Amino acid sequence: MKQTKTTRIMRAAVKTVNKAKAVNTDSPVQELFFMIAPPRHIASDVAVLKDDVHYLIGHDFEDRLTKAYIPLFRYNDRHLEDMLAFVEEKSSSFEAFNVFLKDFNVFYNGAKRTIYMDIVNKYPIRELFESLVKEDPSFVPHITIAKNLSAEDFLKCWPYLKELNYSNQYFTCDRITVLARSGKKWTHYRDICFRK
Repeated sequence: MKQTKTTRIMRAAVKTVNKAKAVNTDSPVQELFFMIAPPRHIASDVAVLKDDVHYLIGHDFEDRLTKAYIPLFRYNDRHLEDMLAFVEEKSSSFEAFNVFLKDFNVFYNGAKRTIYMDIVNKYPIRELFESLVKEDPSFVPHITIAKNLSAEDFLKCWPYLKELNYSNQYFTCDRITVLARSGKKWTHYRDICFRK
């Protein structure tokens, strides 16, 4: 029987989804990282901004090639499946929400500086975080641009980023993305979707 083009595309999509569900690792999963992954156009903007910082300071920096994400938490206890089940249960009570991005800000870590993309409506992400972990007033939802810069490097790039007008950008958050670490390698493990 001849396959239609649509059937072939659907079968290819199912294979892709099934491959994405399985983690292809040489060693057991040691740690999970729960995050919100922005869509491709936001990730592309962040990659360009990282390139700008690289150009302005003249050398590589920590997390230079890391893709854009909003960190929630890491988990490295031996009960990984229990934690996944817990996050799935909690996530089922959340509805999708929009994440609005605007301009940049700085974390001061002693002598080091971290530049990040600021999130206007922090409350839904904070609520998600607190339902999964605990109440923590120091938790600031953000997307890192350049991590742990020296004061000298910070002064080379901050005046440029501070003057950039990055606004009217947003995306819909309807899931938590989970990465798994085995050895030194992080791989996509699964997406945990919110209530439909």
